[in-house]
Amino acid sequence: MLESVSHLNHVAREWNINPEDVLLIGLNASGARSPLNKPRMRFKLRLDSRPETPLFLILSLGREDSPFEVDESELRLGGVKVGEIDGIEDDDAVLGYWRNGTKMLTLNSNARSQCTGCVFCPNTLEDASDPKIKALDLSGYLGALAANSGMDSLDGVETVTICTGCFLYENLALEHLAEVRAAMEANRCTGTLHFLSSVLTSEDGLDAAAKLGPFHLTLTAECFTERRQILKESKAKLTPAEMTATLRRAKDRGIVTDFTYIVGLDPMNDALAHLRDFVPVTTTFPRFQTYQAHNAFMDVYRTPGSDTIEWHLDMRRGVEELFGPTGLRPQWWQNYRSPWCFTFAGEELEGAKV
Repeated sequence: MLESVSHLNHVAREWNINPEDVLLIGLNASGARSPLNKPRMRFKLRLDSRPETPLFLILSLGREDSPFEVDESELRLGGVKVGEIDGIEDDDAVLGYWRNGTKMLTLNSNARSQCTGCVFCPNTLEDASDPKIKALDLSGYLGALAANSGMDSLDGVETVTICTGCFLYENLALEHLAEVRAAMEANRCTGTLHFLSSVLTSEDGLDAAAKLGPFHLTLTAECFTERRQILKESKAKLTPAEMTATLRRAKDRGIVTDFTYIVGLDPMNDALAHLRDFVPVTTTFPRFQTYQAHNAFMDVYRTPGSDTIEWHLDMRRGVEELFGPTGLRPQWWQNYRSPWCFTFAGEELEGAKV
């Protein structure tokens, strides 16, 4: 992937991409060696080249073949310090956390142990907490979260995101979404209710979602090839055509639409051919995530060639050509594994922050 700082700078010059984005792609794809006894960790990173911009990352550790190394205070590439680290935490499930300051609240409000899991998911590798908030507790939890964050209410929160993929059926998801909306209203939050899922697909289900107020559906597409081998059943059963049809139905109902996609699982030509069909039914920038293999077993799911930085930069360029004309742009605070942080197709991005 990346061998050294000099290799990083050479690749950045050759591809005319800022070195920070190249470094972050390589770091997410490679994971890191570490003396820390954690399978994964989340932390705040300040790159030496841009110390004024703190970035959150969630990273796989224990990758002894990685050129990157992290400890309690530093990130090194090939033995050379490239960034400073603080705020280290286990990457376990917390009930709620903020992104973009306090404008976006993410909830893990449904027990993820119900999820059968996809091969790229780290949940089964962790002795993580498994929170679930009962409906009667939701309003109180949101109120306590606001108070603990120095807020009188949640009236300034723009988005509440439900990201646990543990709903087996559409009706169960809709019941929980209605409960979350009621809890939001009890705390004076009228923002967008954002749901990451593969179970909300039917005409009736999308009708019900649209009636919950401002709604944003992120369809968990993840990959297009080898879906039965890689994804849990509720995701794998959807074909790419069915996914674009779902997003089209949602868009027609005034729902904000996008999707998640793991870069590095599909051959590039297959990926770009299918992604082209998603462009017309997507209304905000999709959540492209660099594939993180947490151990050697997970390396086998990498598509051939994606173990090189050049493959990732070529894929990045292909996606830029597809989505560049739409005017939609990524934001790092939405997605800590994005192939874009500071630039997109040579254009400087705003909001590269926590």
